[in-house]
Amino acid sequence: MSDTAGNSNTQCNLMSKFQKLRSEVNVIHSIFSKETAFEEKSNDESNLLKRFCEMMINRQNLQDEFNEVLLENQNKNSMGIIEKIQLIKDDLENIKNQSKTEFQSIKKLILQPELDDFSIVSRNSNDKDISTSVTGKEFVLKHVFENASEIGTARVFSEEEEHFNIPWKIYIYRNKSWLALFLNCPKSLKTGSWSVQTNIEHTVVSNQRVRKSREGSNEFGNRNGNKKFSSNGWSKFIDWKSLEKDYIVDGKLRVEIRVKITNTTGLYGTSMRNFDERNKELSDVVIVVKETKFYVFQLLLAAQSSFFKSLLKEHSEKTKLELADIEPEDFQVYLEVLYGEPAIDENTVEVILYVAQIYGTDGVTKKCEKFLIDKSEKKMKKKLQLATKYRLEKLKKHCFDNINTAAEIRSVVSSEISDMEPSTMASLFQKSLALLG
Repeated sequence: MSDTAGNSNTQCNLMSKFQKLRSEVNVIHSIFSKETAFEEKSNDESNLLKRFCEMMINRQNLQDEFNEVLLENQNKNSMGIIEKIQLIKDDLENIKNQSKTEFQSIKKLILQPELDDFSIVSRNSNDKDISTSVTGKEFVLKHVFENASEIGTARVFSEEEEHFNIPWKIYIYRNKSWLALFLNCPKSLKTGSWSVQTNIEHTVVSNQRVRKSREGSNEFGNRNGNKKFSSNGWSKFIDWKSLEKDYIVDGKLRVEIRVKITNTTGLYGTSMRNFDERNKELSDVVIVVKETKFYVFQLLLAAQSSFFKSLLKEHSEKTKLELADIEPEDFQVYLEVLYGEPAIDENTVEVILYVAQIYGTDGVTKKCEKFLIDKSEKKMKKKLQLATKYRLEKLKKHCFDNINTAAEIRSVVSSEISDMEPSTMASLFQKSLALLG
């Protein structure tokens, strides 16, 4: 017979005894409640009291026995529950160990280079296929000033261009016997707290491509307390006689300003996600960018970026890595996209494209391209520049499909036609022929 059946019989016997005991107690109670009858039978008082005491003792013994049985059953049940809990804990531990092993296997698989199509991505390896701006945040403003010999003391501006979420212009004027040449940043100094540190090369170009250049550096913005100055250049760039002799041809003056952005702050608004020490528990590597630490997850980076797949494979034993030639603010918005945040907008799309190209992140590049096609309100000329610069064929097709007039063709053509990509010029020419009919 099992322990369960035995315990059940014992409990039934105890209940039977209790019922018998209760019956006897009721009898005694009825006797004591009948006072007159009890007095007539006073001779039996001692016997009744003795019998009552014996019954109470028996009741206590039965109660003790019953309690022991209950306690024994409780102990057995508790032991059974504890054993089940222990079994569950053992199963969970096995699952945890198995998951850890599988996790390490997946991590090793992702970080392991594939012999067929894996290649290390570096900035230099992209130079042949992508604009040289991928080696840094650089751009060149170019403008041809008409009737340059007649320019006086009033400032003459080029068309405004946007690069890396910052507006830029060139302006010139005559300063007595000198040409004054300046780079202007018309971004408001009255709102926000922002700064852009730059290295600048100002140049005038002759018809024979002879160049006169002067270099400098400047910090634009209001972060350092500046509330007034938004331009940098030379009030005496070249004497006017030399300018007219060597650089003004048919009344036209070609000017170029090359800008390299070396540091930025305050351009993209409030961060959507924190990658500082608050994210430490959800990370397994620290990426350091100019003393700013980003606590990130290796697999997430390696799964989306060929650059990080190579880097983390090469330095798999390290828990801290440092990146050069990139800004913390730019890396922040790039990481936000990798982590699924809707960080791509009009202000960030260009810099995210730039970082995505550096780090071989095709998925992010495609997201930027889709944004530029579906949502962006940037000028067609800017979209075409980005499409050409970053090899965005779908965006390029979108631009050509939406050019419907000769004026729109003129709006996207660079002032220096020779600077345009041959395939882009060919497409624009075909579009012109189609419009002519």
